[in-house]
Amino acid sequence: MKNCLLHLLVASLTAGLSMAQGDFQKGVSYYKQGQYSKAITEFEQIVKSSPDYESGHRILGDCYLKTKNYDKAIAAFRNALRIKNDGYFSYHGLALAHYNTGAYRDSIATLLKGERYARSPRDQYQLYHVRGSAYFNTSDFEKTISDLKKAVSIQRGNPGDLLQLGIASYHLGQRTEAETFLNQALALNPEDLEAKRYLSRLHYQDAIQAINEKDFGKATSLLRNYTDQHPQDGEAWFNLGLAHLFAEHALAAESALLKSVQLLPENWEGYNRLGYLYEKQKNYRKALENYQKAHQLNPESQIEESLKRLQERIRREKDSG
Repeated sequence: MKNCLLHLLVASLTAGLSMAQGDFQKGVSYYKQGQYSKAITEFEQIVKSSPDYESGHRILGDCYLKTKNYDKAIAAFRNALRIKNDGYFSYHGLALAHYNTGAYRDSIATLLKGERYARSPRDQYQLYHVRGSAYFNTSDFEKTISDLKKAVSIQRGNPGDLLQLGIASYHLGQRTEAETFLNQALALNPEDLEAKRYLSRLHYQDAIQAINEKDFGKATSLLRNYTDQHPQDGEAWFNLGLAHLFAEHALAAESALLKSVQLLPENWEGYNRLGYLYEKQKNYRKALENYQKAHQLNPESQIEESLKRLQERIRREKDSG
């Protein structure tokens, strides 16, 4: 595809050029060799002597783009479009330059204007690929999905397209689509940490749903896998503790809840659940200790009632002893 673009660009450059032939031949030679800085020197001279030479501005813009001189690329492509406003190559180059400066809305606006000139499947893929990604970076996830689905229908195999489709679907709550796209991205790039992270989030949400549906076996299985991958996530350990607690797996619940309060020492709910667990085991002193910590962090009436109840039980134990 790169060679095809190069031949098209060079062919258009030769049309109508009657001056600075030496500079042109050298510039094209440098461009073909990937010596873009040297090509820039030649084409800067060409457009200086022929300011209305659209193709010269266009190839100069592409050289600036490839050397990451994005501000100059923007100026060069704008000059090309000022002279000839129906060339998709210049719209695409200008949009890329804007994209690489973080001006995503300018990139989108450029491609909206140039969309009618993207006639070939190659040009259409480039348009949907860049504009979809620009929408992604502005958090416009519905338009992200619209454009990137069109991109992958033309050309599959770009893991970046699939990753952004997956993440956009995740943010819109489209769970099945998100998992499908993220798995496809991961199949193409098994080391993709973002795809793994968002798939883990989906599985975490499934685990919470399983707790709500009282499917504690499924919840504990999912949460064990999740905490294996994210051992520092205190909230996940808390929910794993809850699942074990509701399933009446006391030792597993205690282990998970202790890990949770170690990671989230300000989370009163962890101490409250430990208090409840120890109270069920009739370990009233440990129960009281954890209820007290929970009450210090959240002095609300329900915990206060638990404290009074435990204090009374401990008093009775002393009296009976």
